[in-house]
Amino acid sequence: MSRFYKIGDLAKEFGVTLRTLRFYEDKGLIQPSRSGTTRLYSPNDREKLRVALFCKRIGLSLTEIGDVLALHESSADDVPEKIRLIYADRLKALEDQRIETERTIADLQNKIESLSGKAKH
Repeated sequence: MSRFYKIGDLAKEFGVTLRTLRFYEDKGLIQPSRSGTTRLYSPNDREKLRVALFCKRIGLSLTEIGDVLALHESSADDVPEKIRLIYADRLKALEDQRIETERTIADLQNKIESLSGKAKH
């Protein structure tokens, strides 16, 4: 028999709130079964949650997270390549964002230094 996880177990394991898990359920990203009012998450649900939280951490939208999860469920031969392309696009966006952030930090440091120099006079 497969192991099932309760909502509190997964929330604790992944460091998220119960509300986060219910949100992902409401969005259709995970679909636990129920025993009465208790949500029971399968190992597959747990893996989907792990992937969804990774995708969230790297900044993918809910739609993109859904796309990645759908790809994980697909048996098509090109699934790894499609997922790789999604992740590569996100990496490029994060690298571009880092460059812009570094420029902004340098500009701010220069501004602070120039204001410090004026205050000494």
